[in-house]
Amino acid sequence: MPQNLLIVFDLCGAYGMFRKFYTNSSSLSYPFPPRTTVAGLIAGMMGYERDAYAEDLGLGRCHIALSVRVPVRRVMQQVNYLMTEGHVWQKGAGGFDGSRGPIQVPVEWVFPEVGYRELRYRIYVTHEDRGWLERLGEVLEGGAPVYPPYLGMTECPGRVEHVRSTEDWSLGRREEELPISTVLPASALSGPPHLEEGTQIVKERTPLALDESRRLIAAGDLLYNRAGPHITARLESEVFEVSYSGTHEYGVFMR
Repeated sequence: MPQNLLIVFDLCGAYGMFRKFYTNSSSLSYPFPPRTTVAGLIAGMMGYERDAYAEDLGLGRCHIALSVRVPVRRVMQQVNYLMTEGHVWQKGAGGFDGSRGPIQVPVEWVFPEVGYRELRYRIYVTHEDRGWLERLGEVLEGGAPVYPPYLGMTECPGRVEHVRSTEDWSLGRREEELPISTVLPASALSGPPHLEEGTQIVKERTPLALDESRRLIAAGDLLYNRAGPHITARLESEVFEVSYSGTHEYGVFMR
């Protein structure tokens, strides 16, 4: 992958819901937005139509990593939905709003851990097209996305904060153990991670890419440390290293 700009920004909000792709009877949530959610968020901010960004934000052209900056907790609650048959009055539909009445569905919401004001996810993006990256940087710096950001569902409004657009980063293979700040593809490990005191590593099966018809074409297992800021491990895949605002981080792109 040719090196280009690396754009770093935060996605923040009071609560979120990142629905697991393999559930149907209940709405279970990932603790962080999967790659497909982040790609849709970026596409919306840049003004792509719903089914027009699969190639530009696909695994081959766009590289995305994510770090969980605030500990999260998940809460299951019953939510009332309306069973609808149409938008206008229909015989036997039950009312002028087309409703047959409510139905209760259990939904798992993601909240910041007690003591934190809001969720915060740090997103790292690079692309083979520098012009594309510059357009994304302009949207983030200008604070005027075409479509407003949200955390998984439109009922979970959010905001983005531009952190840095930088060329001060590198990508390559490393032989030593490293503290990885991002969620970590299980396939990137060359051995078991180093289990430091208090480490709580969780594995989540997540979607990675959709095609033009929004069909799932790639999925993978991602690891994150529920109890800390990083996972220490030796990796067989490429690692990016970046410095900004007095911080120095290692990460792996989701793939």
